[in-house]
Amino acid sequence: MQANIHVRHMTLAATSAFAILAMSPADAVAEPGLADEVESSIVVAGATELSAKSGVLIGGVDDRDWQTRVEASYAYLSWWRPGVAINVQQEGGGSDVSGVAFENVFDFIASRRWPVHFGAYAEYERNMREGPDHIELKLLMERRSGPLDLRFNVVTERETGDHSDNRWEFGYAAQGSYRFSPALRLGVQGFGDTGFDDQLGDIDDYAHYWGPFAQVRLAEVREQEVSLQVGYLAGTGHADANGQFRVQLEWSFNEDVED
Repeated sequence: MQANIHVRHMTLAATSAFAILAMSPADAVAEPGLADEVESSIVVAGATELSAKSGVLIGGVDDRDWQTRVEASYAYLSWWRPGVAINVQQEGGGSDVSGVAFENVFDFIASRRWPVHFGAYAEYERNMREGPDHIELKLLMERRSGPLDLRFNVVTERETGDHSDNRWEFGYAAQGSYRFSPALRLGVQGFGDTGFDDQLGDIDDYAHYWGPFAQVRLAEVREQEVSLQVGYLAGTGHADANGQFRVQLEWSFNEDVED
């Protein structure tokens, strides 16, 4: 019975995700942000998350390029939440799957009593087009104090496989938010690149996107919750766009962490 409920939840989440895809414009790029997330270091055993994240660039040379990620994860243990994600983009007027990713979030349980809660993220993305696969690693840091939630991710990634660039590329994802009511959270997000392991230099030489976001709880029934997050990030540094509009729809259940 529980398996059937999970299947129905995943079907509805997928339908919502592809509805977002249908409204998205043309061609994806590698600018920071877009369908990325500032990951939490908290893992709750038995929690399930289904989400669709999409971002579109506005202005500049990459105007109207977009990226979408449909993701499902389940926490088998209190310190481990594996998941799978499908990345979609559009080129030449046709949409296709650009990659399939397998991800893992690890909660460093010993740090739960520390002022900053630590965790780790590891992802392997199989490239569904021509070209190498990708590995992404993140150090997760989070501080929760009442309605205040502060997060910072140190991000590094590299290509793997034939004809790959063996350098590690570094970046960050940051978020600060405040819960004004049980249904409303407002905050600021930022994503940026900081260079490669053999070419770390002035931070202004790379792309950065920062701006406000709002997260609204659309529905809550028993242990299930549907939330919508919308934000706009302005581009600085060597950003290829003036900014980006981001939207995230998430369906979670059995997640008892207050938010």
